[in-house]
Amino acid sequence: MNKAGKKSSQGGAAAVNNASELEAHLGNAGLGRRFVALMYEALLLVAVLLITVGVFQGVAQLLTGITPEQLSKMTSARILNGVWVLLVCYGYFGWCWTRGQTLAMMTWRMRIAPLQGQLSWRAAAIRFALASVFYAPLLPLWILAIYHPNLKALAWIGTAWFFAPWIYARFDQDQQLLHDRFAKTRIVNSKPKK
Repeated sequence: MNKAGKKSSQGGAAAVNNASELEAHLGNAGLGRRFVALMYEALLLVAVLLITVGVFQGVAQLLTGITPEQLSKMTSARILNGVWVLLVCYGYFGWCWTRGQTLAMMTWRMRIAPLQGQLSWRAAAIRFALASVFYAPLLPLWILAIYHPNLKALAWIGTAWFFAPWIYARFDQDQQLLHDRFAKTRIVNSKPKK
């Protein structure tokens, strides 16, 4: 092998070693696996939310002496609880995403990969905010529809809104969800741990 060929093969090895995290994985994760992981993530999130709300109610009771029933009727307490829940959810997802994967992603052998470098908390905030816009309204709208059947059409609109990023992904060239597209991230396959 001549000097130029040797140099280019060494340069190629260096390029592989310096490749972005995205290139080190096995390609984009399939939409079906991503959806199943989302459902698994929802189950895990229920546990996180139960603990989060329990902590809020416990601390609020200790500080104010107000019963949970009275607390649930106070608008300011509901707003504070909502802000607390959002902060905890963002903390959970942001911490997991900036490290590469949540427990559901780990189970289904996927990672979140930024298009360049390491995923920042800013990119995690963009991804979280956009995902929340699409996913958060679904459950409250259906609960509202149970108590107010005349609002069932609104719940169905919420369901369509929930699936909007997934419909977009079917037509996206890389099959990326809307929040991944805007946050400049993608969900890729990860190698199984040995």
